[in-house]
Amino acid sequence: MNKKTPFRKRLLLIDSSLLMLPVSGRRKKYINIENALFLVSEGMQLAVLDSTIEELEIIQSKKIGKKKLAADFALELIKRMKIPILKVDDDIREEVKKKAKELRKWEISDEILARMAKRLNAAVATTDLELKEKLRKMGIPVLYLRGKKWLLFEPQVY
Repeated sequence: MNKKTPFRKRLLLIDSSLLMLPVSGRRKKYINIENALFLVSEGMQLAVLDSTIEELEIIQSKKIGKKKLAADFALELIKRMKIPILKVDDDIREEVKKKAKELRKWEISDEILARMAKRLNAAVATTDLELKEKLRKMGIPVLYLRGKKWLLFEPQVY
């Protein structure tokens, strides 16, 4: 017997760099991140990984100045937009933990995000150029900042 599976929207996982953009970015033009995410994510379900929340909380507690304000803003934005928080699979955490010695500090979160996006068949929103290239090579659709004022969605990988 073949049961029909309910339609599930594609996930759009949001990286901390994009969430912190309105406060930490060096733009001359203001970006309303809520509107931008709403417009480009049409038909997709926004989500954040619990590892991204942990990363933001570490920045919030250990940094000062603009970085701390950006992390505060990002965490508040997640609450205000009621963005669901997804738990990272334990096996992915373990794999990345084993590989952590080879990675720079900030690459650990990126590695977790990339692996979860692949597993969930999700797209990723980021302003991190290194992460963007990594995701493209893995065949993961990326939403990114272009020209310091537009968010673009790149569904095709060449």
